[in-house]
Amino acid sequence: MKKNILLLTAAACLLGILSCNKENVSQTPGPAPDGMLTVQVGPEAATKSAFAERLDFQISAVQILVFDSAGKLETDYYSQVTPTSNPVSVSMATFTGTKTVYAVVNYDRLYLKKDYSITQFEAQTSDLKDNSPTKLVMVGKNTITVTEYDRNKNASPTAQTLNIYVKRLAAMIVLDKITVDFSKTSLQDASFTIKDIYLKNVVAKCHLGLNALTGTPDADAVPVQLSDAEHSNADWWYNMFTKPTSGFIPPVTYDTWTHDCPEVAGGSGNALNRCLFAYPNKTLVNADSHNVTFSPRLTRLVIKAHVTAEKITPDAGVDTYYVFDLPVLQANRVYHIGNVVITMLGKDNDNTDDDLQAGKVTPTITVDEWVNTSELNFEF
Repeated sequence: MKKNILLLTAAACLLGILSCNKENVSQTPGPAPDGMLTVQVGPEAATKSAFAERLDFQISAVQILVFDSAGKLETDYYSQVTPTSNPVSVSMATFTGTKTVYAVVNYDRLYLKKDYSITQFEAQTSDLKDNSPTKLVMVGKNTITVTEYDRNKNASPTAQTLNIYVKRLAAMIVLDKITVDFSKTSLQDASFTIKDIYLKNVVAKCHLGLNALTGTPDADAVPVQLSDAEHSNADWWYNMFTKPTSGFIPPVTYDTWTHDCPEVAGGSGNALNRCLFAYPNKTLVNADSHNVTFSPRLTRLVIKAHVTAEKITPDAGVDTYYVFDLPVLQANRVYHIGNVVITMLGKDNDNTDDDLQAGKVTPTITVDEWVNTSELNFEF
């Protein structure tokens, strides 16, 4: 489903440059901005939270960065708005000539020095903690050659239009439902309660720069990949090996709540409709993701449940953990887990990142409305 495109009008206003006098020495005025540009910016289609409560297209803040033909920052504009999906208009000045224009949405204002290079900007990173289900960091870029806009020469000049579709830096992992089928096992009369859903081995950073233009919908553009050195830096990861019991944890990576699953004999399953978010992880599926010493590894989904079964578990029940490998995560993609089928107890704990052999399956990936949907089905 395509969301409404947020309209940002970046109109150049002609600024007079004042000459100044100091100790009777005349100063030569600098050039005045002489172009006018209309920039249309919007998401592509379409907290830990219920999936229906997310607002992955909502705009709370926008910054336009204009780089000249030499790749130097010419000007920028920043505006905070009441969270909305409706069009927003801003005005800014620009010179004529070839420009690369970046739009950065839902990100803290960048204060960049004069002549800051586009290479420096594209190397900057956002932290996963900058995101929430209603405020996702998004970036887009396009190019244009700005021509002269002069009301003294033309009483009715027309502004040029530049389209920019912004890409979400994060991937979204959606868990639709869980089917517990303890029928014909010793757990057939057990109670099953979900206590926590979280992601572990989550990359903390993502470059703001894109590797291609996003002037059209569904453009094949992604954030510039982290270098191998950046990707291997343990300080650039969250929830390594497991969900920590102390310290900062990005709220978008976990969902702690109590959800009883009354159906434990299969049936139509138990609806969850929850979503979590992660930054891109370029670790390949054949990499060693289980070494006791940290190294880049696959991001994993963990479901923590509490199971109570007479004669099988202690009276108070036991906690059990189900751990699933996710594919190579890419920005602006939905990884849609249609169903997780549980037929047995999982791990006793999630204290390590050891390989869970029982019930390991190969995910099946399909396409969804962001860029792609990845349909994952797991079974124990």
